[in-house]
Formats: sequence, C-alpha cells, structure tokens
Amino acid sequence: MKMIKYKNIMLLTVLLLLVTVDVKAENMYYNMVDDSGKIVYTTGWKVRIGDEFITEDNNRYQITSIQGQIAYVKLLEKKDVAQLSHFFVSNFADLLELQRVYAQDNKKIAIYHTHNDEAYVPSDGTESSDSGNGGIIKVGNVFSDALAKEGLEPIHVDTNHVPHDDMAYERSRRTVVQLLKQSPAAIFDIHRDATPPEAYQANINGEDITKIQLVVGKYGPTGKQIEEYALQMKAASDEQYPGLVKGIFFAKGGDYNQDLHPKSMLLEVGSHTNNREAAERGIAMFAAVVPSVIGVTSANNSNIEGKSGVGTPAAGISGSVKSIGWIILFFVIGTAVFLFLSTGSMREAKGKLSNFRRKEFANFWGKKYNKDKEK
Repeated sequence: MKMIKYKNIMLLTVLLLLVTVDVKAENMYYNMVDDSGKIVYTTGWKVRIGDEFITEDNNRYQITSIQGQIAYVKLLEKKDVAQLSHFFVSNFADLLELQRVYAQDNKKIAIYHTHNDEAYVPSDGTESSDSGNGGIIKVGNVFSDALAKEGLEPIHVDTNHVPHDDMAYERSRRTVVQLLKQSPAAIFDIHRDATPPEAYQANINGEDITKIQLVVGKYGPTGKQIEEYALQMKAASDEQYPGLVKGIFFAKGGDYNQDLHPKSMLLEVGSHTNNREAAERGIAMFAAVVPSVIGVTSANNSNIEGKSGVGTPAAGISGSVKSIGWIILFFVIGTAVFLFLSTGSMREAKGKLSNFRRKEFANFWGKKYNKDKEK
C-alpha cells in the first residue's frame, strides 16, 4: 500500500513538472538582438528558440538562438497591420454595422488578474504583495473606470490567485469560468512586465505613460483566432495612439486561459520598474481602443448617452442603412438611364421595362400577376 502511495506521489510530481506554464522572473529579462546587433525588443517572459514577436513598428521576428539574456533573432516579415485594418474597415464596415443594427451589442468586459500580487516599485515600494493586493489591482480599477466612460460595462474582479507560481493560471482559470457565466464580449488578464523601465516608457500627447504589450498563447483551439484578434487590436491602437502598444509576444508556455474565450487577451501594462501612475495613464488610453475592436461604438456626438447607440433614436439612422439606400437609388437611376439610351425615348423605355417585368418575373410574381389579369 505504501509503495502504491509513493508511486502516486511521484506520478503527480512528474505531471506537475510537465504542465508548467511560463511565468516572468523578476530582474530576469531578455533583449532580442537582430543581425546588426541592435536591440529590437525586450521582455520579461521566458523565451525559447522558435518563439516569435511583433515589434512596435510591426516587424515580425523569430528567435534563432539564445545566449544568457540575449536572444538572437531574424526578421520574418513586416506586417502592415494598419493597411490590413483599413482593408477590413473599407470593405466590411457597413456590413458589420448593419448586423449590429439588428443585434444587441454586448458591452460587458471582464477584467481579472492571474498575478494579483504584482506591483510597481517606484509607487508601491515593492515588486510583489504577499497578500495579493498588488498595485496591478489599482491599474485594473483605472481600466474599469475608463471602459465605463466609453459606454461599456466592465466586470472587474480582484480574486486572489497567490502564490505567483506556475499553477496561478490554473487557479485563475476557475475565475475565468465564473466570469464566462456573465457572457462578456471580451476578457482581459491584466499584468505588468519585469524589464528595465525604458522598455515601456513613452510620452503620448504630452502625457508620460507606459506602453502595453499584448501576449498571445500558442496552444489551444483559439490560438489562431487570438492572434488575429491581437493584430486587430494593435492596428486600432496604432491608429488612435501610435506607440501605445509596445508589441505582441507569442508565448509558447501555454494558452493562458485564452482557449476559454475567442476575445481573451493578456496585457502587460508597464514593468515593475515603472511608476504605477504612468501605467494607469497608459491603460486609460488603451480603454478608448477597446470599443472599436469588440464591435461597439463609444460615446460621441451622435450617441448622446455614451452607450452603443447604433441604430437607436439617439444615434439616428446608421451609416450602413444610408449606404444601402444610396446603392438602391443609384441602381434605379442607372437602370433608367440605360433603358433610355438603348431605346431612344422614355415611352419605349417604359414599354421595354413593362415587357421585361411580365416575361422575366412571371414566376416570381405568380398569383399576383394572374389576379391582376383576371381583374
């Protein structure tokens, strides 16, 4: 019996070692260096050969070798995420907006913290709170308040998941499952990174802020969908606040609970070496990007109440409905002009159109046409 018990303990230990998830180690970060010797990216995430990331200027790199805290990378491609975003907007915006006219917008945004102990040394006096009430919770509060000002409905929970170890994501997974019961449109897991301060420092519109890193897990059924979501989010951010999103890091250590929701994103808001106040200003800016990415509109002059407003009396007739009306009008006018030019007179054009209606649409009009003849 004792032998079986010991075997079970050993098996459990092995399983725990196999399912470990990458976590950041304080004061341990990696500089990504390209062929010219230039540092193109810095992150506190554990990196592996083959890992990929997208920089602030949308260059996609892959890690080819690692020596200590230096990761050597090669350029894979330059992704024009802004052009991709404009393509979708120009070709599908009206269609998507029309769909939202007939479907109630979901404005619920869930926010939680897998590592709720994380803090900011300059402001909080420590990099981690043993109680789990780290400064990252205050950053989440600011994010929640900023989302509410955009007309969204944030659901911010500060559930404790300490200690800060490999199993924290398993504990926070239970939190996500509970949040899913409220059917949020998107879910954000708010963290801070562990790098030198300059990796995240920025000034946008005269405000000192910290940049934001998007983290995408590579495992799970939603992996590719999450990657496309991150690209869309960066494109929207680049358009509204250039330089706000530091980049996208593809972490191979796990799915980070992103397999539970197609619009789930892990955000790194600054580093432990940055001021929390700067992180709060950065996340407040990012909140303004969220509505367009999840498919709802934020407060504007046409949307008096600051809610979604699409298709409501406050917002007036939507742009897509107006566009469809113009398309129909142009079609009718174009048809009339074509018939006039092909026949030479309005009378002959009218007769040709009437003849076309009787012959070509006889089956479509069916009973109504027959009833008209009987009368």
